[in-house]
Amino acid sequence: MDKNLVISIRTIFLTALMVVAGLIIYRLSAVFSTLLLALFISLAIESGIKYLMKMTFWNRPVSRGLAVLVSYALFVLVAAFILLVVLPPVLNQGRVLLLSLAQIIQEYQIPGASEITFTDLLPTTTSVSNGVVSITVFLFSNIFSVFSLLVLSIYMSLDWENLKRKLYDILPDKIEVEVRGAIEEIEISIGHWVKGEALLMFVVGLFSFLGLQILGVKFALALGIVAGLLEVVPMIGPVIAAILSAIIGFSVSNFQGIGVLALFTIIQQMENSFLVPKIMEKVSGFSPLAILVALLVGGELFGLLGAITAVPLMMILSIILKRVLQYQD
Repeated sequence: MDKNLVISIRTIFLTALMVVAGLIIYRLSAVFSTLLLALFISLAIESGIKYLMKMTFWNRPVSRGLAVLVSYALFVLVAAFILLVVLPPVLNQGRVLLLSLAQIIQEYQIPGASEITFTDLLPTTTSVSNGVVSITVFLFSNIFSVFSLLVLSIYMSLDWENLKRKLYDILPDKIEVEVRGAIEEIEISIGHWVKGEALLMFVVGLFSFLGLQILGVKFALALGIVAGLLEVVPMIGPVIAAILSAIIGFSVSNFQGIGVLALFTIIQQMENSFLVPKIMEKVSGFSPLAILVALLVGGELFGLLGAITAVPLMMILSIILKRVLQYQD
């Protein structure tokens, strides 16, 4: 009886502790989200930091502090270049593009369908556009939060080796080996994913822009950059870019519209047959169905940011799960 009483009290205590922990996590969800996002940024830049640390400066190896500062300086410069140089003309073309799309769709509507709106016909495109606008508004209206996130990521990167060392010190030897292997595998996988995605976005965006420019399609710059940016959302992104470009093409002539479809078909075939196997080989290792499910879940829970980070997060979870199962064996 006493034993049952002890078990009951212990169960109640553990349950209450879990409830309190859940409430704390819920109330501090913004803090935990910021920490996770900072951790993801530091992991994404870690490969660049390690690459710089292999170099020498004045016959001395580059220190981790200098490598971190240079990596984040380049990151900030690229972000500033996109926001200040690339984004303004793209937004200008994009605004005209959206207005033109609405007019074109109204012209192509069948009789009796005048109540159908642009949002009704292209809900996915509208959702993605709203997500991009929301992120842009967030960046400019929450400068302090963005700056805090950047500073937190820098401190994580500076102290990353010490954080890992402290974690290893408190773990038993057998578990330490598994945790060390998992962290190293995550660092390598995320680094490969970032480099692969960046190269894919550049190549697809460049070829889309050049092809659309040759075909004489309006808004070639905006459409090319949209195609490159949407490449970060596997499967769904390229389809949206092709649909947007085809609508603009068909608004001029059937020949131009067919040319746009042919262009994106060629780019997609080149991507599937050459770019993805060569650039992203063995990066994720997931089937298209798994990637699609991850995109849907991530997009539903966290919007555009969730869709973008769905694949790398799935990679991290799969690495952890694999290590846990191997440890159990």
